[in-house]
Amino acid sequence: MEYKVETSLYDFPAWSGGKDTLETLIERDDCQAVEELIETVFFDQDTTDEDINDFLWFERDTIAEHLGYTDWEAYETMADPTADDAYEDMNGTPIKVGDIVVWDDEAGENEDGSMIQFKVVEDNGDGYFNIAYEGEENPERWAYCEELEVLE
Repeated sequence: MEYKVETSLYDFPAWSGGKDTLETLIERDDCQAVEELIETVFFDQDTTDEDINDFLWFERDTIAEHLGYTDWEAYETMADPTADDAYEDMNGTPIKVGDIVVWDDEAGENEDGSMIQFKVVEDNGDGYFNIAYEGEENPERWAYCEELEVLE
């Protein structure tokens, strides 16, 4: 026998580690964004409750990256980037992990004339952000918040 259920992630009956993940997502009101991720991951597949629960449990880093954080630990511990104590770029825009920025120390253009852009991959909590070129792994390029400009 087969039956399909359409429900919000807010109402999903998760268990074990999946439940822990889901409780955090509900608390931070991120279920809708994660629903979109799950729909993308399991596109065109018959998905079971166990598949969804295992995804919530074992793919926490993937979920956090989708939400703009480096990993699950960063997602759980990062301050709300819109909070009053968030660090801001040169124009007063709050900076958060996952933002695309330009850095005034590396101002310039690529060969195609586009601005050199970086992705914010880590926040040290003191106004410095680790930024990476597209596709770069494990950068150690720290820039102060007021040297960055968040691209909209």
